[in-house]
Amino acid sequence: MTLKVTKLALTSRLIVLAVQMLANWVVPDHKPDVFRMPMPIVNATVPVHGLDTLVTTCLGGLRHWDGEYFLHIAYYLYTYENTLAFYPLYPVLIRNVAMVCETLNVPMSQHVLMLFIAVVLNLWFFCEAANYLYQLTQRVFNDLHKSWNAALIFCFNPASIFFSAAYSESLFAYASFILMLECVRPKQQYNFVRICVSLTACIMCRSNGLIAVGFPLYFFARHLILTANVKRCKQLIRMSLAIIIPLGVLHAYYFYIYRMYCMPSTRVKHPEQVVHYANERNYLLAGRGPEGSPWCQYTLPFPYNYVQSTYWDVGFLRYYQWKQLPNFLLAMPMLVFMHWHCCDYLWFLATKLTPQASSWRELFKTQKSLPFVLHGAFLTLVCALFVNIQVSTRLLASATPIFYWFAADHMPKSLAQLSFRSKAGALFIWCTTYCACGTILFANNFPWT
Repeated sequence: MTLKVTKLALTSRLIVLAVQMLANWVVPDHKPDVFRMPMPIVNATVPVHGLDTLVTTCLGGLRHWDGEYFLHIAYYLYTYENTLAFYPLYPVLIRNVAMVCETLNVPMSQHVLMLFIAVVLNLWFFCEAANYLYQLTQRVFNDLHKSWNAALIFCFNPASIFFSAAYSESLFAYASFILMLECVRPKQQYNFVRICVSLTACIMCRSNGLIAVGFPLYFFARHLILTANVKRCKQLIRMSLAIIIPLGVLHAYYFYIYRMYCMPSTRVKHPEQVVHYANERNYLLAGRGPEGSPWCQYTLPFPYNYVQSTYWDVGFLRYYQWKQLPNFLLAMPMLVFMHWHCCDYLWFLATKLTPQASSWRELFKTQKSLPFVLHGAFLTLVCALFVNIQVSTRLLASATPIFYWFAADHMPKSLAQLSFRSKAGALFIWCTTYCACGTILFANNFPWT
């Protein structure tokens, strides 16, 4: 089944790439007043590589919006304060792979090479994520039909363009599904190293990856409660290290940022085009010392919340404005779908399953999907109340498998049985419409959810 899922995922990505390329050729690009990575100063005496034009023409539609930030970090690192809203794992991977390619004398300019690498990495991460989602679904439900449909919906999910563009969604889904799969394995197959590495990847990829700490904690507690193991002390030490190490890596990153932006002794030499763009857009540059950034004076000087609040107006109900109505309408299908199914599951658990269970240990043992629903419900609530509402679809599509599990429950046994007047039909229309429209609009720099 791994090969079949890989072929499905690869086919879906090739379709997305073809549609964005065609849309980018046919439709003129919108030019919003948003962040754009400052382009390197080109030496007139150096000839332009032939592959630069080809890659830019074919993949240029995949670098818009947040993709500009990720590629900027990959090329220049964290030069501007507003780039601190984006976690480092994905751009650091792009940067290091590009450095390897440069040693091999790949005939491509570095900034174009990074775009190419970003897309290729996402292609690989997406195919792997589809396979891990399939395995995770099969491990939790032992249902081949549901596992296949979950993978199918993932491959054509409503936020599909963001899994191919220079965004961290594919990497985050890949790391999250690996972590979840490791947590639901039987105790004799528990691999603390893989849990540690995948949790580190989640935390260093996106801010909401920190919530994934709950999965190893929950399933490890479940193992201890449901099994009588004499080696509990040894397992407790291993699990503690598997959680402490990722948190240590996160704080090392925070210290790196604090050193760049808050320590008076740190001076950063920026390229000319970076300084010029900072002056033009009034951006705060790294290396100015503690007087430059108010968050440097915080008791816990973590920049993420300050940057999100200052530059993107993120906060409790701060996005509830009439001018944001179009964004609310775009995010509404995902939010309604998730709220409805999560509440339905939790209500059924509380009113039907709990009274019928002989003991809480039995309920704890049989309901493997419970922590996934709680995780998804929490993220849905955060999306509805705190974040910029338009990111809800891609955030939930990359962070939780329950969207695909709930959607798979509505799917018929074969697509030949699909009726457009059914729930499965509505789901099919929603996914394909968002997939197509999102790809076309994003490729031409129009705003999308």
